[in-house]
This record gives sequence, structure tokens and C-alpha cells, in this order.
Amino acid sequence: MINLDDYRLAWQVYMGVGALAIAVWFLLLRRISSAFVRYWLFFAAAAFLFIPGRHPASPELWVPGSATAVLTVLTEGIEDAMSILLVLVAGQILALILAAATMSWVPSGQTQAKSRPGVKKSAKLAPNNERKEPSL
Repeated sequence: MINLDDYRLAWQVYMGVGALAIAVWFLLLRRISSAFVRYWLFFAAAAFLFIPGRHPASPELWVPGSATAVLTVLTEGIEDAMSILLVLVAGQILALILAAATMSWVPSGQTQAKSRPGVKKSAKLAPNNERKEPSL
């Protein structure tokens, strides 16, 4: 059996690596053009990584829920893993709700080009294909 210090250290390492994985995942998600899909994938990954579950052999210990679900399905069958699978499904539903809420709370970032104060519009603009040399 492990002692409490080893248990805490294992969770600290898991949370640190999980936070790093979420940061890398966030950087990868910036390429997706749909904001709702981007938010949903971010929250879904966070829920999948960070939802805890009880250890099947010793219920006083908490372990990552995704690992618990996979190992319980492989060793004892889907009937015994159903409780943690339902918690993971609830986490994914919560991720969908959070993505929808984030869509309504976070501004879209689209600003109107016409209403930019402090920017003077010149009547004579050089065409893009002509190079304008500076005058001395």
C-alpha cells in the first residue's frame, strides 16, 4: 500500500502533466475555425483528464476517472465500470453546456473596420502592385 505522501505526489505530478497537456491541446485547437467546436473540444479534454473516480480495489483512493473506466472495463467488464462511465458522460455533457455558455459570454472578436477611431483614411492610396519609394 502507498502512504499519503506518495499519493499526494502522484496527484501533483498528474495534475501538472495534465495542465501541460491541456495547454498544448489549447494551442492545437487554435487552428479550428469554429469557436463552438474549439470550446467544446477544450472542455471535453479537460473533463476527460481531470474527472476523478474511486479505485476499484481500494475505495478510499481517488484515481483519474478515464484510467479507472478503461482498466475496469478490461479487467471486470462493462457492468462494473458503468458508474464511472456515467460520470464521464456527465462530464462530457457538462463540457457541451460550458461550450455553449462560453459562446454567449465571450465576444466573437469581430470588429467593424469602419468604426476605427484614430485611423485616418487617405484619399490617395498606392495600389498594392506598385511600390512607393520614400522621398528624401
